[in-house]
Amino acid sequence: MLQGHVWESFTHKDLRDTGVYMMSQFPGGVAPAVFLFLSGVTLAFLIDSRQQKGAGAGGRSYAALKRAAFLGSLALLFRLQMFAFYWPNSPWRDILRVDILNCMAAACVMLAPISAFGRLGRIRGAMAVAAIIAFGAPFMSDWKADAPESLLRMYLAPDYGAFALFPWGTFVAFGMACGTVFRCVSEEGREDLMQWAGWAGFALAFAGQYVSNLPYNIYPHTEFWLDSPCLTLIKIGVILMVCAFGFFWNQWIPRIRAGAGFGPRFSIPRQLGQTSLLIYWVHIELVYGRWAEPYKQKTPLAETALWALAVIAVMLALSVGKTKLVTSQAYLDNRAKLLGRLPWLATR
Repeated sequence: MLQGHVWESFTHKDLRDTGVYMMSQFPGGVAPAVFLFLSGVTLAFLIDSRQQKGAGAGGRSYAALKRAAFLGSLALLFRLQMFAFYWPNSPWRDILRVDILNCMAAACVMLAPISAFGRLGRIRGAMAVAAIIAFGAPFMSDWKADAPESLLRMYLAPDYGAFALFPWGTFVAFGMACGTVFRCVSEEGREDLMQWAGWAGFALAFAGQYVSNLPYNIYPHTEFWLDSPCLTLIKIGVILMVCAFGFFWNQWIPRIRAGAGFGPRFSIPRQLGQTSLLIYWVHIELVYGRWAEPYKQKTPLAETALWALAVIAVMLALSVGKTKLVTSQAYLDNRAKLLGRLPWLATR
């Protein structure tokens, strides 16, 4: 995600048809899908935990709506910050732009009724929602041509400049289904589950690529990079393969290192993942904010690559600094004092 945004923002406009640029954008395009998928997985874990603690159908749906409200509030704060930092050159409509956090919030609202079901019902319901969104995206693009400019259209209709529910909400719903399946399987059976997930991901990616190259189409109109169900299937396949690889990497590498007498290894992806919201928020401002104006669409390939490495290094340093801060004794003491004065914060 970090390198993809740097290349998308900085690369000279005359160099965007080069192989290097195109190679930077596919993994950059998969990263938001992974982000959305993981938000669905964490929603599934939240709902399952509520169920294990005895929450009823209404309580589980309410928990999903609370998660949606939290994400929606973050989305609004994010857009307000971007608007303020770009003032007076930022149009007020940018506050309403549907970004990835907005998509997460809207998808959680859509999945709240499904949260009321049991585990099997949640898996079936989430998969049904994912299929409806993925295969309905081209129809929403056709509707967009006749629909008036409105907030509803921004949230629903596929757009190159936004994270509309169609097709991006697919990944949240699919993540909820996968997260629920994962919680249904015992510790002993998870290795087999993740092996099957990896093979299923390969099959989906291959099938999506194959079907996308067929000379006929069931839709009147579709754009591969905007609303194609085939692209969505390819991304889901890549996500499953990455999840399988990540699972086995984190299962076996620590065992191998422990057997060789080595301690835990520092992991850059894990470190960035633990502070993902902070990293997302700050790097968007750095890469797309007014501070980057001298470089936007004006930078040659070699310099863009250096900028990408620099942004990754700065974000890693920020992530490590934040982790050290929140684990410091002074921070923990101050937090305890604050919670003593405002005990209701402990439930947030």
